[in-house]
Amino acid sequence: MEKSEIIREMQHAVAHIRETVHEKKQEGKKVIGCAPIFVPEELVIASGAFPVGIWGGQKVSLSGSQEYFPPFACSVVQSITELSMKGTYDDVDAIMLTSLCDTLKCMSQTIQLSAPKLQPIFIKHPQNYRLECAVEYMVKELNRVKEELEEVTGNKITEESLKQAIELCNRDRRALLRFKKLLAEKPGILTNHERHDVIKSRLYMDRERHAQLMEELNEKLEEEPVPAFDGIRLYVCGVMMEPVELLDILDEFGFAIVGDELVQESRQFRYMVPEGLSQVERLARQIQQIRGEAFLYDPKKERDDVIAEECKDVRADAVLFSLMKFCDTDEYDYPWVRDAVQAMGLPILNLEIEQIMQSFEGARTRLQAYAEQIKSRAAARQTS
Repeated sequence: MEKSEIIREMQHAVAHIRETVHEKKQEGKKVIGCAPIFVPEELVIASGAFPVGIWGGQKVSLSGSQEYFPPFACSVVQSITELSMKGTYDDVDAIMLTSLCDTLKCMSQTIQLSAPKLQPIFIKHPQNYRLECAVEYMVKELNRVKEELEEVTGNKITEESLKQAIELCNRDRRALLRFKKLLAEKPGILTNHERHDVIKSRLYMDRERHAQLMEELNEKLEEEPVPAFDGIRLYVCGVMMEPVELLDILDEFGFAIVGDELVQESRQFRYMVPEGLSQVERLARQIQQIRGEAFLYDPKKERDDVIAEECKDVRADAVLFSLMKFCDTDEYDYPWVRDAVQAMGLPILNLEIEQIMQSFEGARTRLQAYAEQIKSRAAARQTS
């Protein structure tokens, strides 16, 4: 396949989620919704079900969700609730939910009211996750989730089926990490919008197909020469870069995303599932590898170190902190991230966004001014 064909197939998956879910149901498969963040998709795949990402939607008018949440709840959770009330998830057999922030904790309760037909499966992560007792707890938790998935799907999750699912997801993770590296080595080879669609499509495709397409796409990108690029190498932090109009604005002003630690993107795949005494223990130990995660206990505030290291690795010119409005977790971390980035001599822009935002002129003005500021600083350095 040509590069453009691969990207079009991935973009089709992102744009036609409901059709994909309907097709899976017609095939007799169970469909399990995977809400943010860190849900064990490997267990879903091992059960023979189809995991589909549930991250809310853009251009959603919030009305009914305010019956369950105050106006200052983040738009991701509000849009998930709104869509659940409107029947968007009616073809989904169950939804897997974590409770890694206060608003997600609330949704674990409200979803049973907003969508009473939708069976919830809760995953409760240990906060002090690096302790060995946390692994023991997580094994018990994942075994409970495994049993609930077996009940929903009617299929037994065996050691072998779970091993195959883990290896498949690790294969996809490796391909995605290679993809990220290639885009850092060859900025401008894809648009920011295309980059986003490629990564996001993993939430809405058969994992085997996505891994295959990722590997083919990487081969195509490796063959292409490094394009001439005189724009701004951008590193992005936060929950997500949606609505996608924001990515188009970045393209317009010469930004190329060379790295990210977005919850919806890199933080979903940057850590492999390690070895363990059993396949469930492997999943339980994955969390121990995580560094600097805003949604887990991080007393040393390693997130700023992780971001600084990655900015150096991808030779970022600037940083964008995409702050989801009313996300207390990110707001709390921002001062540490800002100080670490500025200590490297990099500019950083804190841009507040909402998944449901309708007007982009304010963001456009700020991003245009940011681009001009960065370019003028670079010109000044060259003449000094």
